[in-house]
Amino acid sequence: MQNSTAFSRQLAMDISHSSLLDEFKKAALQLRLHQLEAQPLNILFAGPQGVGKTSTIKALFGGALLEPSSSDAGRYEMGNLVVWDYPGHTGNPEQDAMLDMQLAATLTERDSNGNPLIDMVVVVLDAAERNLNSGYRLITEVLVPALGDKLDSRLVVGLNKVDAASYGYEWDYVVDSPSTEVEIWPESTATLLRHCMLDETGLEIAPVCYAAEFARRDEAARPFNLLKLMNQMVVKLPLEKKLTLIDAPLNAQTQAWYESDDRNNYLTEMENNLFDLVYEGAKDGARFGGLLGAYLGKQGRELGYLVRRNLRRTLHQE
Repeated sequence: MQNSTAFSRQLAMDISHSSLLDEFKKAALQLRLHQLEAQPLNILFAGPQGVGKTSTIKALFGGALLEPSSSDAGRYEMGNLVVWDYPGHTGNPEQDAMLDMQLAATLTERDSNGNPLIDMVVVVLDAAERNLNSGYRLITEVLVPALGDKLDSRLVVGLNKVDAASYGYEWDYVVDSPSTEVEIWPESTATLLRHCMLDETGLEIAPVCYAAEFARRDEAARPFNLLKLMNQMVVKLPLEKKLTLIDAPLNAQTQAWYESDDRNNYLTEMENNLFDLVYEGAKDGARFGGLLGAYLGKQGRELGYLVRRNLRRTLHQE
């Protein structure tokens, strides 16, 4: 575990000090956390130039991660997390073809255990760009063949800059959320991409509409729908990699994780996912009466409280 403030380390400490968990359950939960800790995680961000790959990385993981830790340009490492900021097309056909070949080779590379080196690819597209051919071709012609049968569990597609996609519509300052019109274009684009990818690849991949830097009137820019993007990443990662993402140095900016489209309660979905991860055999957070873990009795309710508290602390939702 990376540091004393990491989600899993704090959760382990809280479990050991709980007066409501018996010793057998404490041992089982501590063993489970130990099995999931210290797993390396490689996430590659790809997409055309200017779509906001670097700003998305900064929105998710904060500025500290973006200090190069190796001689490889666009490769950032902190603890068990490695983030790749892959360059977009330059407009030069020969250079772009070489970039595509290098990307495909990277995605087919294996580690010493025979597992893919890159655990997840996050494709960033520009929601304000009417012509998405370059990004769509990247997905269908480069990523789909390279990722193979693991495509669905290794690929997340994001439509960045939903604020710029509003075409004259503004933020609704009365309810402090985007007006309905702001979401029309990016959501329509996301639906179109979803159906096109389903038709061409046979896989259901729903793009996430977000803004890595959403500027409000007289306010500093901060992310919108970042929690939805993070939730999609947590859902798709394999079990043994989920805690590494939550333990990563996530953005500590005030309200970075606060604003979303509210179509689903993404924080609740993450709570459920992490509870099921730690409490083996649980499903959908084992909620009863809305309480995380309550279906499993007093000890499940206690673990639910600890998971919820620590996740909210990690995402600055308290």
